[in-house]
Amino acid sequence: MNAISGLHEEALLAERLLARFAELGADPKGGITRPAWSEAETACHDALAEAAAARGLAVHRDAVGNLWLAPEGLGDRPAPACGSHCDSVPQGGNYDGAAGVVAGLLVALRAARAGIALRAVALRAEESPWFGAPYLGTRAAFGLLDPAELAQPRRGDGLPLAACIARAGGDPAAACTGRPLPEIARVTAFWEAHIEQGPVLLDRGLPAAAVTAVRGHLRHPAARCLGEAGHSGVVPRHLRRDPALAVAEFLMDLDTLWARQEQEGADLVLTAGMLSTEPDAATPTRIPGEVAFSLDIRSADPAVLGGMERVLAERAAEIGRRRGVSFALGRAVRAAPVALDPRRAAAIEAALPRPFAMASGAGHDAAEFARNGVPAAMVFLRNAGGSHNPAEAMDIADLMAGVEALWAAIRATGG
Repeated sequence: MNAISGLHEEALLAERLLARFAELGADPKGGITRPAWSEAETACHDALAEAAAARGLAVHRDAVGNLWLAPEGLGDRPAPACGSHCDSVPQGGNYDGAAGVVAGLLVALRAARAGIALRAVALRAEESPWFGAPYLGTRAAFGLLDPAELAQPRRGDGLPLAACIARAGGDPAAACTGRPLPEIARVTAFWEAHIEQGPVLLDRGLPAAAVTAVRGHLRHPAARCLGEAGHSGVVPRHLRRDPALAVAEFLMDLDTLWARQEQEGADLVLTAGMLSTEPDAATPTRIPGEVAFSLDIRSADPAVLGGMERVLAERAAEIGRRRGVSFALGRAVRAAPVALDPRRAAAIEAALPRPFAMASGAGHDAAEFARNGVPAAMVFLRNAGGSHNPAEAMDIADLMAGVEALWAAIRATGG
């Protein structure tokens, strides 16, 4: 098989598998729904296993249902792994996770032909909506699930996680031992391709990018600003204690700071995803007495997150004093940024036709490997239409650009 015909065959295989995944996950209400540890997710694993076995790879499922594909003869030897996940969010898109699973198979087939030790893996349950937490398949393989998590009901059918794992042929107890399963203990490095879930590559006209880090976050999911309700027509400005204008000023201050940080080269994104006055009392002619809102601040730099935490407290106190309101930011939810392996990221970037690197604002299985001491690297693939929705749109040519970059980086770094 020459190089051109080989690439053509790989692209056709990728198209066929992704089309099959779309069929298996088609939701009658629209989009793609492949619940964690469901028949749809398992069917995707089966389709991948069939394609791998037909091309000479050995097929194996670990004790929690993750699918491993390896060249014949690799046995129990340590080796890098390449893959992603097959589950989706409810009524999501077809490429989030699935593109990386297909890329993993293509890389593993190349490795088998070249005599390079490498496994592909299709992981379970990366998405959080099904059981209220992400990366469950990876965390289960590391033995890190809390036993209480096994009782969590699955969204939609209410089946406990333990029963879902068992129905898929796994052993729920293996997920909570505190010890990695043998399959994941043999992984010397983890490589993942994933669609970019934002518009950066589309905006820059780039097919792919190396990923340097997964952003950490500082979240206030239930913040409030308390003021004083009143009639909109009779209270003059200097006597108002208006929480709506206070929150507006607070958010605009944060937006101004974000713009300045961006100009200075800092990594930062900021979102107020929820914003509302009292739903039962709000009218167009009433000064609200309270505004509820949320904040989600993300960065790949721990110092930026720490600085933003101080800014929140300072601005809330200053605006509160001046406007006669009080801010109650509520419980803070924090997650530290995760740096991916810099040597492997540099190798991916160098292998791209137009080198580019960026941080990921969303979490991925690669970050979970990195948290557990396994060197991890990622390549992003251009994607139109956003993500976690049916409009996800990835060209096979961009997938193949990511595969080329992964394959070159794996060879350049020795895995």
